[in-house]
Amino acid sequence: MKIYCFFGDSITLAVNDAPAGGWVARLAARAAEKGLNIPPDTFYNLGVRKNSSRDILSRWEAEYKARALEASPATLVFCFGTVDMAAPNAVPNVPVGESAANARDILSKAKEYGAVLMVSAPPVKNEEHNQRLEALCTAYSAICKSVDVPFIDLFHPLMEAGYIEELEDGIHPGPRGNTMIADLLIESEAFLKTFAG
Repeated sequence: MKIYCFFGDSITLAVNDAPAGGWVARLAARAAEKGLNIPPDTFYNLGVRKNSSRDILSRWEAEYKARALEASPATLVFCFGTVDMAAPNAVPNVPVGESAANARDILSKAKEYGAVLMVSAPPVKNEEHNQRLEALCTAYSAICKSVDVPFIDLFHPLMEAGYIEELEDGIHPGPRGNTMIADLLIESEAFLKTFAG
């Protein structure tokens, strides 16, 4: 039996798609089609509303340890950044440099516990927010390369696929948007290599 932990914010948590479980639940279903044993493999959705990289840095390790089982391989997936790059007072909640440093700390430590995968934040409707998210995507990609962690860029392919038209509240995807995320992940070479390990 394997354990899969997904850490993130309200997009991971499945706000606007709670009954269906968002992209994490859809990914579990698609992964089963690819041969993962679900069940007994276990997917833990550890998304928390309004969580920035600071918040995830402070909580992820304890939450993983509370779910870890001896002799059960673990895969830890991180998808955050939307909250960091939000700027309700005209200043981002977390500067890009600090957000990247937080990601480095998280990913470097997470590698001690199992396979690790980083997924970029998806786009939103606000153009200025998207400009910051795109810069963060570039920064996260560089951090992942430096710590040897696979990185999946959702931002650019989702922008091209019309994903933002699915965002009724401008941020959170509904059923179709979550399906788009799950489909991109399941077809990613980085995802398949990480989850097959």
